[in-house]
Amino acid sequence: MAVVVLAAGHGRRLGQAGEPGPKWLVDVGGSPIAERHLAAVEQALGPDTDVLVVVGHAADRVERYCEERAVRSRLRPLLVGNDQHAKRNNWYSLLLGLDALEGRLGDDQVVVVLNSDLFGLPVWIGALLTAAAELHGVPGSLAVDVTRPITEEAMKVAAGPIDAAGRRWCTAIGKVGVGDPVGEYVGVSALAPSGRALVHDALRAFTAEDARADAWYEEAYQEISASSPFLTLSPTPSSHWVEIDDAEDLRVAERLASARVTPRPTET
Repeated sequence: MAVVVLAAGHGRRLGQAGEPGPKWLVDVGGSPIAERHLAAVEQALGPDTDVLVVVGHAADRVERYCEERAVRSRLRPLLVGNDQHAKRNNWYSLLLGLDALEGRLGDDQVVVVLNSDLFGLPVWIGALLTAAAELHGVPGSLAVDVTRPITEEAMKVAAGPIDAAGRRWCTAIGKVGVGDPVGEYVGVSALAPSGRALVHDALRAFTAEDARADAWYEEAYQEISASSPFLTLSPTPSSHWVEIDDAEDLRVAERLASARVTPRPTET
């Protein structure tokens, strides 16, 4: 398994709390979001896991953080620069991450995509990573919270009925235009080689369309799913997570960090 962290964003909506950036290094309860992510990788997958971090805004701070962390950990993230982070949305970061992994991955290796603004305790994130490793022959999966009330800002997911193997397949994903959503995508997805190839091709096509500059990578997931569903739903172990976009989200994250919540077993 390899993990790609999309960490090129600034985090301007956080105001002073997001400075000097990037969002991945925003402090929550005395540690950056990055520390929870990397600790989860170490605990769930091991310190020799390939971790690739796509950086942009304040990339030098990420580099220093990783160097300082290396004193106490064998985990060695590979940093890939995104010089278009101010002009193109996170789809371009994912494209660069997949480009960088070409030739480095085995024929059966799963790639996990991890949004840098997802906050959860390491045990919670680790549960998602462990589930992502168990694709059982499907092209990919989405970590979806199927219990939290869906808000207007949520990355909504619609799904078909449960199939003979007990799986539900994503039929639509997006912030708008998703009818009858069953849950919210939390920012962790897993791609087997076949699913990765589909996404890689879709993102390459985005580069030829100026109108795609501000697109989310989930739009590639949507286009592929509309033609033929390729992502199964993987329910989160609990709703003890938050996507940190603004000051209120940061306050929620601080409460989660202090509560030290342990996730319950995944419900299917």
